[in-house]
Amino acid sequence: GKEIKFTKYKINDSFNTKRFIFDSLVLDDHIYVTTRTQYNDCEKFEIYFAKIEKEFDFKIFKSFDECITIGMGTSRIQAFKFNNKNGLLVTTQDADNDRPGNKPQDDNSIFGKILFIDIKTKEFEIFSKGHRNAQGLFVKDNIILSTEHGPKGGDEINKIEFKKNYGWPIASYGKSYKKKINYLKSHKDNGFEEPLYAFVPSIGISQLIILPDTFNSEWQSSALITSLNGRSIYRVKFEDKTFNKIIYIEEIYIGERI
Repeated sequence: GKEIKFTKYKINDSFNTKRFIFDSLVLDDHIYVTTRTQYNDCEKFEIYFAKIEKEFDFKIFKSFDECITIGMGTSRIQAFKFNNKNGLLVTTQDADNDRPGNKPQDDNSIFGKILFIDIKTKEFEIFSKGHRNAQGLFVKDNIILSTEHGPKGGDEINKIEFKKNYGWPIASYGKSYKKKINYLKSHKDNGFEEPLYAFVPSIGISQLIILPDTFNSEWQSSALITSLNGRSIYRVKFEDKTFNKIIYIEEIYIGERI
């Protein structure tokens, strides 16, 4: 096999503690990471950044005041230009099996949302809400696609649009695990955005990418989605470049959690 060359970088000690790194993004000459940090009795969601040089001197780019009350296990980050402002899109979650959480519908909370953060001012706004646990986020021009864990069933592929509400914890095609929680099935009939596709049963949906058309002449307008429990890669064929409609999904079995 081909030898892969890599460079090891040092990380400043103040950042190099026992912490979860959810996701990373290289933007120009900086790297941004999403993480959580414990402060006394309050754990906070934070974004750190560092200039890419021999030693990464990570500093806080944005710290959110609100305490994490339901375990936060992921946060995706992507670069996005919105209203002529260069910024970041980040996902937050608010769900833990049979604890649905009420923050995704609360405009005073950052959790269960996709947030847009202005790179210059560091001010943020809620881009979309009603999210349970967004495992994947991919941006191509003005197209934003997300994958999201449902509860017991109901993993979703969503096209994200500004100020839209994706229904959690009120509507889901999944079911509760042990508690008798009745989620509404129809999103549209209850004022929410329907997913482009819902997996019932769940596949343990993970990250996604939109493929360039040069990748494969037969794989035009396609995305690849990885899965944990499904142990497969799924090719999602869309109708066209608007990514508004899914034609079919092809499972490519791998045999490992991806």
